[in-house]
Amino acid sequence: MSSLFAALRKIFSLFFAFLFAFAGAVSGPSSVIRGDLVPEGELAYPYSEGAAFCQGITTDGTYLYGTGCIKYIDYNAIVKIDEATGQIVKINDMCLPESVILKGYSHLGDCAYSGGRIYAACEAFFFRDPAVMVFDAETLELIEYHVLPDEGRGNGHIPWVAVSDGTVYYTQARDVDEVRMLRLDDFSYADAVRLDRTVTKITGGDVLNGTLYLSSNDGVNEKITYAVDLATGETTEAFVRDMGNAFTEAEGLSISAGEDGVLFRFLDVSLASRTMIRTYRLEKGAM
Repeated sequence: MSSLFAALRKIFSLFFAFLFAFAGAVSGPSSVIRGDLVPEGELAYPYSEGAAFCQGITTDGTYLYGTGCIKYIDYNAIVKIDEATGQIVKINDMCLPESVILKGYSHLGDCAYSGGRIYAACEAFFFRDPAVMVFDAETLELIEYHVLPDEGRGNGHIPWVAVSDGTVYYTQARDVDEVRMLRLDDFSYADAVRLDRTVTKITGGDVLNGTLYLSSNDGVNEKITYAVDLATGETTEAFVRDMGNAFTEAEGLSISAGEDGVLFRFLDVSLASRTMIRTYRLEKGAM
């Protein structure tokens, strides 16, 4: 099946190249109109490549990992990208085995890296039995998956997961009024944090120093990133990005902190023609 999608990429490459150029012509660059993010750079891929990671983004500090799907043909994929060059170095098309597909799983969402593994949110048709899929970061092969416990399922949507300090964080997509948590060691339900406001169209999330940042696709040109204090549930608008046009979706979010500071990576998808990894640096003193 991987060879089939490789062939399809070649067939559609010219078509997607045209859309890629068109999307660039009709849209301006993304800009930060509120908040302490400074643009660092952008990697852009034609959708013939970018469909494989149009939903989620994470990093181990050397490689970026992305997850993607085309729901109604049961296409799911995971990729590995050299962070320094932006080159896709490995891809696993149709990364969910047939036995998993037959159980109704059809939509990989945003993902997280921890301890040599990639954890990806996964929804099923009719939003039954939402699960966390676990992939080997070296081989990109599925290792195992864990269906959410009954008390943590909500309405069955699980668009993203984040992993921090032995805890898996996630929310539903719409009408989000709490953040739910699983124990990473056994995927049992741990707790929930009630938000002090309701937010919606949440597509990605990651944790930094006790604050959960949530990427939202709500709005037209302007997309909000919320900050949730995991101790109190206080929820504020941390950043607002102008996407440059009304046809770009905000998807996954990944945060990394190192000697050079804190980087926010947003995954944006434009006109079903290109997938963009946009990197921003958090200004010093903004945390």
